[in-house]
Amino acid sequence: MTAVKPVLVVSHRGDSLSAPENTLASAQKAVMAGADYIEFDVRQSADGVLYVIHDDTVDRTTNGTGLIAEMTSEQIDGLDAGSWFSPDFAGEKVPRLDEFLGRIKGLCKIYCEIKQADVPAVIKMLRNFGSPDDAFLGSFSAEIRQEYRTIAPEIRRNIQLHVAGSLEKAIHHEQGHIFEFLESNITHDDVLEAKKRGLETMIFIDTPNTELFAELVRWQVDYVNLDYAALFRAVQQEVLLEIQ
Repeated sequence: MTAVKPVLVVSHRGDSLSAPENTLASAQKAVMAGADYIEFDVRQSADGVLYVIHDDTVDRTTNGTGLIAEMTSEQIDGLDAGSWFSPDFAGEKVPRLDEFLGRIKGLCKIYCEIKQADVPAVIKMLRNFGSPDDAFLGSFSAEIRQEYRTIAPEIRRNIQLHVAGSLEKAIHHEQGHIFEFLESNITHDDVLEAKKRGLETMIFIDTPNTELFAELVRWQVDYVNLDYAALFRAVQQEVLLEIQ
């Protein structure tokens, strides 16, 4: 019997159920939960320092207010990015990208989503992180996607169905390597067609839907991007024992 390839787990913003998202603490917990990849977001301060943070402002995930792009690194470094989540994480910082990558190098691979940043500076850090197989890129900005396709063709690129518009555009215009679906727009036929066309497949899941988890293992998707790494791995283990 042919062995079934396990689905690789991409931990969305680190283990954001157990620690404040996009922090060193959430990255560490994602590694402990067995994530294969950590997904994180990158933005740049007014003085050119790269940070791991999702929103364009610091308001939701720190004790400060303001746009990242208008704040200095000194201001951002002084923020508390943990207390909003739990007093246990008081004093957690908004991590600089170089420190974040340094902490997980050799422990986990990465999915870097560039929100607003100097793309060559990000690429330089990703190249220092490891081999091209250790990372892939994504962005909702068409301009950023065009730039990293040009300057870093060796790094794999993720493109979402709802961003590309179609599989054909994902292949020919976006030159993607990984085709990402939402749990609301995924079908088995779509997965099979993307794989037939030479793309890897990833599903973004925002609910702890164990029935869907089991189905995706049986469909042999390549990646899941989610907040429930430990739960998914437990379901996957059960399914693999059943079918192998």
